[in-house]
Amino acid sequence: MQSIDRAFTVLRAVASRAGTSSLADVTKASGLPKSTVLRLLTALEEQGAIQVLGGRFGIGPGLAVLSHGGAPVSALKEIARPHLVELAELIQENVSLMIPDGDVTLYIDTAISESSVMVQDWNGERLPYHGSAGGLALLSSWTDVEIAELAASGLEAYTSTTVTTLAGLMAKVEHARRTGVALTHQEFSDDVNGFGSLVTGPDGEPLAAVNAYGPDYRFPGDRDAAEISAAVLETARAIADRLG
Repeated sequence: MQSIDRAFTVLRAVASRAGTSSLADVTKASGLPKSTVLRLLTALEEQGAIQVLGGRFGIGPGLAVLSHGGAPVSALKEIARPHLVELAELIQENVSLMIPDGDVTLYIDTAISESSVMVQDWNGERLPYHGSAGGLALLSSWTDVEIAELAASGLEAYTSTTVTTLAGLMAKVEHARRTGVALTHQEFSDDVNGFGSLVTGPDGEPLAAVNAYGPDYRFPGDRDAAEISAAVLETARAIADRLG
């Protein structure tokens, strides 16, 4: 039982700080020996409960979707999968499901469209919140203070149109809050646009986001962006209904 108690002590120490923690931070907060903390962090990382980000430690995806009765990643993927496939078939573009993973987002599943020109499958990749429509959708559940702290930490410019200011980020977030859909235009890659919508759990807690993306020349192209937005929003709501 002592090992379980210590593991939870370490988890609480990591979770008690905004953002990520150094080994010294966790050691000080937990009151445990440094060697014990490092051993427990390594074991927790292997289980997905801790994520190492730039040599620092944050809560991992193994716990990120468990709060307030949320579904584990495996169950979340199983529930979401048919809805992702349906949307991919409807819009003929790739559709991913992503979850919060510490300071970044994690793509946990992707429905690949049958379109002749493929955009990269990001499944298993970690990307910044401000670089994707799904990431912006997740940010819409954050408080303004939390968003300001993210912006203050520095928003990397991946293209000439990447939003790198607090004002620009807040404009994107406010649009997502107002409409239920976040939009990106060549913000992580020079030729990719995206539509994203938040997926909530049974108690309304943010769990994941649907992220539909495709090449700039055809997505949305001459298609009605409002119809695509409505389809992405409906997919996110359908997944949330299944979770409930």
